[in-house]
Parts: sequence; structure tokens; C-alpha cells
Amino acid sequence: LDDNILGLGAQTAYYFFFSLFPIFLFLAPMLALVGDKRETFNFLLEKLHGAVPEEAFALVRNVVESVVFAENAPGLLSVGAVLALWAGSNVFNTRIDALNQAYDVEKDERPWWKKRIIAILCLVGIGASFVAASVVMIAGGDIVNAVADWLRIGVVGRIVWTVTQYAISLGILVGTAWAVYYFLPCVNQRKAHALVGAIATTVIWLAATMAFRVYVQNFGNYNATYGTIGGVIVLLTWMYLSMVILLTGGELASELHKGTGAVRTRAGHLYNG
Repeated sequence: LDDNILGLGAQTAYYFFFSLFPIFLFLAPMLALVGDKRETFNFLLEKLHGAVPEEAFALVRNVVESVVFAENAPGLLSVGAVLALWAGSNVFNTRIDALNQAYDVEKDERPWWKKRIIAILCLVGIGASFVAASVVMIAGGDIVNAVADWLRIGVVGRIVWTVTQYAISLGILVGTAWAVYYFLPCVNQRKAHALVGAIATTVIWLAATMAFRVYVQNFGNYNATYGTIGGVIVLLTWMYLSMVILLTGGELASELHKGTGAVRTRAGHLYNG
């Protein structure tokens, strides 16, 4: 509350909302390098459908269909892709300021262009990891089936691959959060502190996302309250919860960095001076 995480969560959710579709435009040509982008996007949307509420998913799917798959969608080496990259990096640029506040950084000594480059590199790196994970998940099943049949361990191999898919997904989430905590704030910290914050963020975000999905499906009727923009409200609410959780994980990492993570008072230690 002292660092205004609730307010910063709303601010970053706003930028996240406006950066989401430029990010899709940037990722689409990258996905086209490794296969059919429609097939890959449909696979990713299918995975997203399992977590995001139905109204929010319908909104994202409609935009992907009308913008990302349009005939005039930008290619990989085009001005449109560069503009999408710049717009998509805004969400990370905003998180830099938010995490600096969480880490009590009074003044970020880095010039604006360096912060923008860091934001762009985060977007490119995270996008590349999602592309690699998509390739593994889409083609991995066929590879595992072929190897399992060759080694005659069909059932066991398929079970192992199913578990591996979930491990890859969790690894991407934890790795993304770790990169955000470690590279974005202007502070030198231990990798382990950022990792603890990333793991806590991933666990809390998964629980909160599933709980919010259950609430929307069974209790909350956003369409009755907001009409045709109910899907937008659901998506914004989910983004707000996600950003608050992400910044809260940053607060945890910052407290570990400051050395205030003790669970027992040290003898002779003074509070408030």
C-alpha cells in the first residue's frame, strides 16, 4: 500500500491492454518462421482459453482473427512490425517505473533510450521463448509418439510428454517473471531473490486466474452490467489482477533484496530508529 501497488497495477494494466494486440502483431511473423502462424496461434489461443474467462477470450480471438490474420498484417521485416515492437514494449517500459517504486529507487540513472532498449529486448526475448515453446509443444507430440513407438514405450512416453508440457509452461511463466524482476528495476540484486519472487508470482497468478475464471463463469454477469463491452471489462479486470500480482511479487523480491525477510526479530535490533 505504501508503494501504491494497487494504483500502479491499474496503470500497467492500462498499458498492457493497449500493448497486447501490437504484441500479437509482432509475434505473428515470428511464429510464421517456424510454421503456419494460424495453426500456431490457434494452439496458443486454445491454451489461453483454459485460463482466461470466456468473455475475455472471445474478445482476444476476434481481434486476432480480424487484425493478426488480415491480408495487410505486417511481415517480419516491415515498418508495421517495428511499430508493433515499439508499441508492445510500452508495457515493459511502464513496469520499469512501477518496479523502481517497489524497490524504492529514488532516481533511475539510466537514460530513457537505455530503458527503452531493455523493454524491447524483454519483449523480443519473451516472444522468442514463447515461439520456441510453441514449436516444442506443437511438434513435440509427434516426435514423442514416433520415439515412443520406436522404443515401444508408447503409453509411458506419452505420459512423460504430458507432464513435460506442463513443466515447460510453468518454466516459461517463472522465467518471464524472473526476467522482469531482475532486468527491469535499476538495482543490483541476487538472482535468487528475483527467482523467489518469480515463483511466488507464478503460483499466486495461476490460483487467482483460475479463481477469477470460476467467478466469471458462475457468479459474475458482466454482460448484464456493461452490455456489449462486458468482454472488455472482463479482460481489463483480469489484466489488473495480473499486474497487481506481478508487482506484488516485485515487492517480495525487493524486501528480500533489502534483507527484511527475517521471520524472527534479532536481539538488540531497533525499529523506527
